[in-house]
Amino acid sequence: MRPSAAETARTLARGRLPGLVRFDDGHLGGLPVAGIRHAADRLGRPLLLAPAGEELATRLARSDGPVRLSLTVDDVPPRLGAPSLGRVRIVGTLHQVPARETRSAVLEYAASSADADLFDVGSDTGDRVAIHRLEPSRITLNRGGATEILDPVAYAAAEPDPLHECEQDLLHDLADHHLPQLEDYLRRLLDDPAAFAHCSPQAMRLDRYGIVLDLNPDPDSAERRRWMRLEFARPVAGQHDLAHLLHPILCARRRCGDGDD
Repeated sequence: MRPSAAETARTLARGRLPGLVRFDDGHLGGLPVAGIRHAADRLGRPLLLAPAGEELATRLARSDGPVRLSLTVDDVPPRLGAPSLGRVRIVGTLHQVPARETRSAVLEYAASSADADLFDVGSDTGDRVAIHRLEPSRITLNRGGATEILDPVAYAAAEPDPLHECEQDLLHDLADHHLPQLEDYLRRLLDDPAAFAHCSPQAMRLDRYGIVLDLNPDPDSAERRRWMRLEFARPVAGQHDLAHLLHPILCARRRCGDGDD
């Protein structure tokens, strides 16, 4: 099993990656606003912070009401040469969150992506930071040059990947501390004791459903990259669950910590 398009879109829109805003209204247009800090609520609706004085807040101040815009988020692969999850684009109407809903919106934003400016939302310091919610009317995911229009109900029901925020650290941990065990497992899986004689395989992507491996990461090799995906027996719920699931893979021949008697 692999992440669905809706799950991938929710992962990208969660707020761990910078976003780019484009305005549909001509008088609010001009150049897109990059580096937007955003998160998502429990239904995947983007939440945008607009600190006073920043470009987003300045443009929104020109409007008399809700504004039509799009939020685009590109994946940033955790390792050089790793495949990308793609690009999500969410088009809709941006509304400032009503005062009665501000506290819950701030908590949902913080659960998705912590930001120090959240302390100034709805505070007694004046309107230093406003929080807005984007109500989606169209959601697309571009992967490998193909664009898919997502069902809004499926998007809202999907959950972002629980490993995405720690993916890079987990991949580095596999490379630094578990590469011999991973090589041994792959040799047995491929039934090739001589595999990886010249270069070691590298774990390049990790999600709740499995690991993407590059079996030929040697940049000096004439061979093209050989991708393999190892799928887990079940989706993992988080980092600790992943450790339990990987234990029999990385320690199949002997217990971890045992000697080579």
